[in-house]
This record gives sequence, structure tokens and C-alpha cells, in this order.
Amino acid sequence: IHALNMAGDGSLPIPVSLIPMVGALGGMFFAALLGYVTVRKSGTPFAMITLGIGELVFAMSLMFSGFFGGEAGVSSNRVVGEAVMGITFGPPRQLYYLIAIYTFLSVLGMYAFTQTPLGRVLNAVRDNPERVEFVGYSAERVRYFSFIVSGFFSGVAGGLAALLFELVTAEVVGAVRSGSYLLFTFLGGATIFFGPIIGGV
Repeated sequence: IHALNMAGDGSLPIPVSLIPMVGALGGMFFAALLGYVTVRKSGTPFAMITLGIGELVFAMSLMFSGFFGGEAGVSSNRVVGEAVMGITFGPPRQLYYLIAIYTFLSVLGMYAFTQTPLGRVLNAVRDNPERVEFVGYSAERVRYFSFIVSGFFSGVAGGLAALLFELVTAEVVGAVRSGSYLLFTFLGGATIFFGPIIGGV
């Protein structure tokens, strides 16, 4: 949301359509930073550590209102600069197609990644990390890389949400929102690629 505001005042000369990529890079950075600590554990300890970090970020969002906006959050305006071929992303229909394109490319990219040898190693670490360690792979490094990739796509989603709602509040990083996404995953099936999408629908 801050990147969108910076694009609006001219301090960040990028089009609105690339704001989700700024979110993706930010997501990768913080995933690399926090993942270095969290992926040392797996299973329940990993879940508890990430939950604790999430609650810490939520508390910080209320404490440091200068950056996070406090309870009111940070607002913005997605209509920036001159229209390009009549496109400003102000009308909901135009924004819908932008979100649809990013969603399609993200799902396609994630699915293609799962079909690579590295993607299959990630599945193996999920199912049987001890066996993966036995054949010579570092389960911790694989989890760390997976955490960074997850941060990338989460950042894309966050950037799209900022464009859609033009507002980011402390609720976005709260336990209820995070728990909802986990619930969607378990409802649809955590071991099925389209499971989280089905659960969300």
C-alpha cells in the first residue's frame, strides 16, 4: 500500500499494474529474513513459531501507527497518472481483469513449479522429511526455499488486495485472517494442488 502511495506522488515511477510485483519482492525479502529462523523446525513447532511471529507483527501494526496506520490502517488511491489506452484501473471491471491475469499466471507458475524435480522434492519433504535427509537432501534448506517461494506469491496476493480495497488495516495480519486461509487449505485438501482454491470457494 505504501508502494501504491509512492507511485501516486511520483516518488516510485512504476505503473499500477506492477504494484503486485513490488509486493512479491517484499514478500520474498521478509520470507527470506523470517524463514531463516522458522524453518529450523517443522510440524507443530514450526506452526507455533510462525503463529507467534504473526501475532508480533499484528501487535507492531497497532504500536507503530506512523507506518502501519494504527486501527484505521493505511489508505490509498489506485487511479494513478494518465490513462493508458483508456485503462486507469479505477473501474472495477478493469481491475477484475488485472487480478484475473495475475491469478492465472500465479496458479500456472505454481503448478509448473510442482512438476519440476525441485517441486517433487518439496512434496517429499512434506510427506517424509526423514527419508529425504537419508537420500542426501537437506530438508531444512528445501523448507527455506519453499518459504521464500510462498512469500513471493503471498506478496502478489497482498499487492492485489491493496489495489482492490485501497486500504490495509491491522486485521490483514491478524490471527483470524491467517487462520481463515489455513481453514480453506484444510477444507479443500492440503495435499491436493487445487485444494486451497476449492476450500476458498
